[in-house]
Amino acid sequence: MMDSRKKADLLCGAAVALLGVVALSSATGWEVGSLRRIGPAVFPGLVGAVLVGLGIAIALVDDRIADEEAPAPVNLRGLLLVVAGLAAFTMLIKSAGLIPAIWAAVFLSAYADPAFRLRDTALVALIMSGIGLGLFVHLLGFQARAFGAY
Repeated sequence: MMDSRKKADLLCGAAVALLGVVALSSATGWEVGSLRRIGPAVFPGLVGAVLVGLGIAIALVDDRIADEEAPAPVNLRGLLLVVAGLAAFTMLIKSAGLIPAIWAAVFLSAYADPAFRLRDTALVALIMSGIGLGLFVHLLGFQARAFGAY
């Protein structure tokens, strides 16, 4: 008979893998492109593949290698702030531009940590903005503006 912890692992693994399948299926109608100019199907395809792999790993991990301690309580505040950061990025990238979207995502997600430090978070946002502009916009030709709608 299966214990409740193993059932929870299987259910969570299946949910993560299903989310990955949804991401993979959303990428099927889009162009993959090339290494020099990646298409819109690459990111959801990679994320979907990683999620399917993680879902399988979650479902198959042997409980004997996990600590026998009680699981930590879910940090609902942290979960909501990270999801809010992702949602803010999604909503801001077209209207406000890449840099404000990155800063909103970084600050909301960082605020999920009880040890939030403004200086460290601003530094991470600055570095991520540089990486986003340099790698995605200039090097890979991602169609986004630093500021303002596109």
